[in-house]
Amino acid sequence: TAEREEEEESEEALKRAEEQARGMKEEDEKRVKEAAEAREKKEKEEETRMDTEMAVQVGGFGGKDDDAEAAVDISGVEFSPPPYVLSPNRVEPTPVKLLPDVRLEVLKEGWLLKQSKKLKKWQKRYFVLDQVALYYCRNPTSVPDGFFAIRRCQFHYSEKTCCFDVITPSRVFRMQTPSVEQLKDWALCYKKAMGQRDFPYFHVEQTTRLDLSRELLLGVMSTGIRMVKLGLYDPGYEEEINFFKFDEIYSWGASDLETFEFRVASERTPYVFKTMYASDIEQKLEARFNKWREWRVFQATARASESSSHTPISSTAASATSTKTPLR
Repeated sequence: TAEREEEEESEEALKRAEEQARGMKEEDEKRVKEAAEAREKKEKEEETRMDTEMAVQVGGFGGKDDDAEAAVDISGVEFSPPPYVLSPNRVEPTPVKLLPDVRLEVLKEGWLLKQSKKLKKWQKRYFVLDQVALYYCRNPTSVPDGFFAIRRCQFHYSEKTCCFDVITPSRVFRMQTPSVEQLKDWALCYKKAMGQRDFPYFHVEQTTRLDLSRELLLGVMSTGIRMVKLGLYDPGYEEEINFFKFDEIYSWGASDLETFEFRVASERTPYVFKTMYASDIEQKLEARFNKWREWRVFQATARASESSSHTPISSTAASATSTKTPLR
């Protein structure tokens, strides 16, 4: 009887645990669904706001004949104006300029000795330093065997041993240079790379594409997203894999699992990247996209303003009774 009671109690406890787990799962699904609905609502509101902003600045939606009641028949009036009429009340649009994109380049490269982890033996490796990371490989044309993200590491050097240490959260890597002059040069270039704050390139690991290298650099440019090969450059210049303009990209976002992805209109498969910089990429992309959108609005407004300030009279008379056409 006692054993049966214990079994019944354990079964009841198991049922309660299952019900609790089921309830937690339902709550999680509900939160995910609410978050997705809120995000979709926010995207629709943002799209509506963008359309309204564009329409107001470049001349209206064009859905209705807004000026039909205010139109005046001037067909019987004779004019002898100059070829073009300049509007005295025309307001010049505020100039918007895109910032120039920072170039990714090799700051320092050459052969160094790298100390192994277990046996502490010196191994000859080719090192490449750019503004993102310090890479090492077996020869100048091979795929990097490893890298150090310079903004996540510490750098120390000693002139007595001609060595410098790259300190990561997991271990200390020691490299040796041929001379003290070379050591100072490596230290100076590393310091220069560290000093470039708010750099637009990030190291990422893509997880969905078989036609791309597993590890590459993702650059957030002033007009779109750029992908660059990892550490394999011509002397002083990067090698581009692909470039997508903001016109082609229709969604992007970062998750809590250190994952960033974006989609382009011409491809069905999204680009998904695993990176510790997912939130930084998202924030920088939002800022660059907003600036690019302001620039596009300025371009459209400037063209509309220029065309309206140099409009022949015959065209002005004809447009007085015509409907507005949307410019998007």
